[in-house]
Amino acid sequence: MKRTAILGIDLQNDFTSPSGTLFVQNADIDVVRIADFVRKQGSKIDYIALSLDSHQPIHIAHQIYWKDKEGNQPDLFSVIKTEDVQSGKWMPRYNKDLALTYLQQLEAKGDVCTIWPMHCILGTSGWAIDKAVTDSLSDWAINTGRSYGLFYKGYSQSTEHYSIFRAAVEWENEPETYLNTTLLDRLNTFDEVLLVGEAADYCVANSLNDILDECSELAKKIVVLTDCMSWINPENEKAKYIFEKAEKQGVRFTTTEQFS
Repeated sequence: MKRTAILGIDLQNDFTSPSGTLFVQNADIDVVRIADFVRKQGSKIDYIALSLDSHQPIHIAHQIYWKDKEGNQPDLFSVIKTEDVQSGKWMPRYNKDLALTYLQQLEAKGDVCTIWPMHCILGTSGWAIDKAVTDSLSDWAINTGRSYGLFYKGYSQSTEHYSIFRAAVEWENEPETYLNTTLLDRLNTFDEVLLVGEAADYCVANSLNDILDECSELAKKIVVLTDCMSWINPENEKAKYIFEKAEKQGVRFTTTEQFS
């Protein structure tokens, strides 16, 4: 009998609620669809793993991390570049010995440091998983006698952590930034892994990319439910490339209705 798991990425109030600090348009619709899917397909779902973006207030992608010579903070959604720090345009207020190295390593991979609204701060209501999802998880757990797993990312002050599997830059002495082989191995025990979550072009895409790069066997088992995720930027070229790469490696793209 086929064994099926769900990997849900960052289904948290700051992303899924219109009042969230980093609301992804239509994510409030996504979570209802995900909850309905879990209820309808629950008897066929053997395991559910959820990631939680989990930040401290001090974080390299938050405004408060940076200042200019007058003490001003960068604008939301702006980008901090290596040259900005080298020229003195922006100065890190924290972890000064890591900031420039971080930007250099990030840019070497073709990524940038985007300044986001403060979001998913540990212990806040925005950090919590959307109630539509947790209600459906409770029903699923009670009806099947199974348990769901929670996996945290983003603790480090000094690196982004879009993917549940590894941080954008891995720091020595910060094991939480290293590749999460435990989760990869657990998911690979299933015949099929359904991928849902927010946002499609950031945390979902980066998580998928790590699966493609680190576990090709698992990649062939992934089913992306495209109507259970929304994009911050529908024109995000990096995310488009990752999804195209995924399709070439055997990842299946479908909707909840087609899957059912």
